[in-house]
Amino acid sequence: MSTDILTSTFLRLRARLRGMAAGIAGNSDADDILHDAFCRLWLRNSDVRTEVEAMKLSYTAVRNSAIDVRRRTAAHGMMSIDDECCPLRDCAWYDQPEADSMATYRTVVELARRRLPERQFAVFRMHDIDGIGYEEIAMTLSITQENVRMTLSRARKTLRELYRKSYQ
Repeated sequence: MSTDILTSTFLRLRARLRGMAAGIAGNSDADDILHDAFCRLWLRNSDVRTEVEAMKLSYTAVRNSAIDVRRRTAAHGMMSIDDECCPLRDCAWYDQPEADSMATYRTVVELARRRLPERQFAVFRMHDIDGIGYEEIAMTLSITQENVRMTLSRARKTLRELYRKSYQ
């Protein structure tokens, strides 16, 4: 029942939440912020007992996610969530035919395997290749979720630089 309350409340508030996210972080990232906030909320769905709690948690999660994106953008230039989530975007991942895309993917994974430090490769492999979430990676490696995010960000940055130098 609590998942129904959380989901229905979040969907009902979606337009307002999107407006708040757009106001804090910018329009281009608003949908990604909502998605990230809902994923964070979903981990706490068993704690939600009433619609009022769901509303408060929804607004708080979206606000915090938007602030995170805004801070990250200020600290790292114009890096959006899309750039962070797809390290191959700079490699024209979306413009290549499927066979070329797979070759690019294999090239980047091989670069990661050979050139990244052990912990960065482990985090990159678990998140970007195996699809494991930040929380589970943090528990597996006995580090904080923030450390997982920073390690992944550094690994992606290194891979982008290596790929540009080596293959373009």
